[in-house]
Amino acid sequence: MTTSDILTSVYGLNEQPDDLPLFERLNEAFAESADYTTMLIGTEHAAELHLCFISSLCSPQKLDFLLGTNVAGDLSARLERYSGTGLGEGTFKKCEQAICHGSAVICKGRSSSGLIMNLSVSQHRSVESPITENVLQGPMNAFNESLDVNTALIRQQIRSSQLKMWETIVGTASLTRVAVFSYSNAVDLDLLSHLKERLEKIQTDGLQDSAQLLRLLMSRKKMFLFPMAVSTERPDRVSAALLAGKIIIMIDGSPFALIVPSVYTDFWHSPEDRYVNPYVSYFLLTLRFLAMLINLFLPAMYVALTSVNVDVNRLEISLAAAASREGVPYPVFVETLLMLIVIDFITEAGVRLPKTISSTVTMVGGVVLGQAIIQANIVSHLLVIVVAATAITNFIVVDYQMGLVQRILKYFVVIGATIAGLLGIVFCFVCLVIYLSCLESFGAPYLTSLWSKKRRLGPS
Repeated sequence: MTTSDILTSVYGLNEQPDDLPLFERLNEAFAESADYTTMLIGTEHAAELHLCFISSLCSPQKLDFLLGTNVAGDLSARLERYSGTGLGEGTFKKCEQAICHGSAVICKGRSSSGLIMNLSVSQHRSVESPITENVLQGPMNAFNESLDVNTALIRQQIRSSQLKMWETIVGTASLTRVAVFSYSNAVDLDLLSHLKERLEKIQTDGLQDSAQLLRLLMSRKKMFLFPMAVSTERPDRVSAALLAGKIIIMIDGSPFALIVPSVYTDFWHSPEDRYVNPYVSYFLLTLRFLAMLINLFLPAMYVALTSVNVDVNRLEISLAAAASREGVPYPVFVETLLMLIVIDFITEAGVRLPKTISSTVTMVGGVVLGQAIIQANIVSHLLVIVVAATAITNFIVVDYQMGLVQRILKYFVVIGATIAGLLGIVFCFVCLVIYLSCLESFGAPYLTSLWSKKRRLGPS
């Protein structure tokens, strides 16, 4: 829009006295908003011109640039400086949405349309280091709540025209921007098109986080205990996934990106695995899977070998376990369940408490409670060692969501060991493998380890 077009739009805004004017409709729509502001900025052709905006969303510098007293000339001269900055004309609905996005609207007292001016300012954190993912080696920057900033961070990692970005709006009230990133030389086009169709069909009032968007994308007819997408705030992990043929979903207002499709092994790989010696990477990956097995089955093995399958142990081990439980009034299942719940209490307290006191409270709580429980003969010494090892191995999980699933599953395995001993543990393991083999993450079988070939997006 040229300068002459801008001035023509201001002077020639359609006036329809028979309809409710735009100025009055905007005042009625934002009547209960304390930060909604209207200002009389001048008169043109015997008609008053009003500026309508939300002060908390508009930039004070841009407002001063338009309304400052140090600017010489009338409104026409001021608007000439805004040529080429996204000015446009709109009716009530368009003007209402523009004001909610931080723009200002200039309208006459009796006009049915207004001139929209982009005066918005983005409120977000600066680019910082990742908070939920510790960086041992690699880029130290992390995503923030601004989609534009996050897009720039991704494009700084992949400087190619093959990096594509598709954007849509989700949420009838929040009008949240949702962006889909893909690398055209590696992505499955069928998967990409089906994902876009799903995003356009989402019906919701508001969208606040990418995890909420993932729940809306998945089928409501199925229950998914395991996470279906990797959530990350690291641009280097996102760029590596794009080059591998994955699709990235991000929303404006959330610092976490979703990597789809994601299979089971993706949740156990750390971004640092690509920066170290391959043999070291394989060793660390082996440690993580060993920790996963210990976390799931160690408490259940303790229950099975001390209460059900006692004859499987050597005599010395059975005598040592019996001696450690001397004076304990509760069955093995009850004391194991009690200790697992206490450990989960301490873990959750460490997560929710302020960082300045969380480490102190959890350490004191763990030491004091463990010593007191042993002295009170509520649990055995051997069980304290088992539960402590279980708690440590749970923190080795790279992905936080997968760690939460591990904390839940160990209770079911303990119940299986209480009912049928070692056979119950094997039964729980077989059921877990069968369940995982039935899962699909956006068309990719959940137990596949390599994303080596393209797969069509199926029902999930």
